[in-house]
Amino acid sequence: MSRGAVRLAGALSMLCAASLSIASPVIDDAALEEKFAEGLTQPGVDGMSGKSAVVALAEAEGKQLESGAVGESGVTDYERICRSVVVVGSVVFCKDCKKSHMGAVSSGWIVDPRGRIVTNYHVLEDKEAEELGVMTFEGKVYPVRAVIAADREGDAAVVDVDLRDASLPSLPLAETARTGERIRVVGHPDGRFYSLTEGIVSRVFTMETSDAKDRRTWLTVTADYGGGSSGAPVLNDSGEVAGMVSSTATLLADTEEGKEPAAADVQMVFRDCVSVETMWRLIAK
Repeated sequence: MSRGAVRLAGALSMLCAASLSIASPVIDDAALEEKFAEGLTQPGVDGMSGKSAVVALAEAEGKQLESGAVGESGVTDYERICRSVVVVGSVVFCKDCKKSHMGAVSSGWIVDPRGRIVTNYHVLEDKEAEELGVMTFEGKVYPVRAVIAADREGDAAVVDVDLRDASLPSLPLAETARTGERIRVVGHPDGRFYSLTEGIVSRVFTMETSDAKDRRTWLTVTADYGGGSSGAPVLNDSGEVAGMVSSTATLLADTEEGKEPAAADVQMVFRDCVSVETMWRLIAK
């Protein structure tokens, strides 16, 4: 082997070693589900039930999180973002094996290091949930103890979790989102925890509230997400929350009357997100 080839081989070896040293964290979905169920069913842990959450949502409508406690400086690398994104879920008791398992899975993100979590309003409307809790990227589980602020029409809510004197890394809010800007989403579609997708803001629009007395601003994005991503943050290039996953709507081609739509009839999927303007409504400035 020539000296040049030896130097090249050495350089490649060093590059591979460097790549290994900064390898992305590996997610174990099954282990995280087990940790969630175990953490929320420990003696002395008392999470809010789904029925209680529905009542608390109504009581928190129009209230705000106090000012002066919103987010830290923006983060942009995957692992640091993950540390500010949580799993929002519930546990269900299995009559067959006599054990509790993780039930519904959704997403949320930390807005205040003291344990204030933002997620969707609709995530907390599960009356069947026995206990609600959140789990961090490190697998630490905390029970939901209160709903602080809520906006049903904007599909956003802030909950308080029992940190037991811990502190969590939070995310800052952007002032607004712009059509065409690049965004990323980190959420838990189909229980595939901490999935990262990218895209752009394809549209910013307003929609009248159901009582026709007000309006809310919404975003449509091109980043993929699915069931389990509800409540996931939509992050801009500065690591600020510019929106939050909410829903999808499928545009279908015209089909014959009486015929069920097929996969080939799908033309486009609109991925609609809560706007940062709506989230700012929940926070006193």
